[in-house]
Amino acid sequence: MALVALTALSGCGSDTTAEDAPSGAPSVVVASIASVTGLPPMPDESTQTKYIEALKAIDPEIVGDQDETAIVNHGRDQCVSVRDWPKEQAKLIGLTAKRFKAPGHPDGFGNTKNKQILAAVRKYLCPSY
Repeated sequence: MALVALTALSGCGSDTTAEDAPSGAPSVVVASIASVTGLPPMPDESTQTKYIEALKAIDPEIVGDQDETAIVNHGRDQCVSVRDWPKEQAKLIGLTAKRFKAPGHPDGFGNTKNKQILAAVRKYLCPSY
């Protein structure tokens, strides 16, 4: 479905701009991509700040000197797993360990912190999953 929506928009021609697209088309594409991939949209600035601060409160090394967009994208990727396996906590904790690493934590941040990271992801990035 998302591919169809993207194809329909890309087929508008090279002289066509976003303003020429049917009203609401870009948001429909974003919604369609999200429904197919499970990726939630990028959070607004306030939500992103709260998410990053929550991770820093768990352990500042989770964020470290990484780009905040990359940290948000790790969480958005985790949301796909939350959508796919909402009741498989052990699996989600394992995937959190794989996605959230730091130089001093090549295997993740341990079970307790990984649970807290997962809770922050759910709260700020995909609360409806």
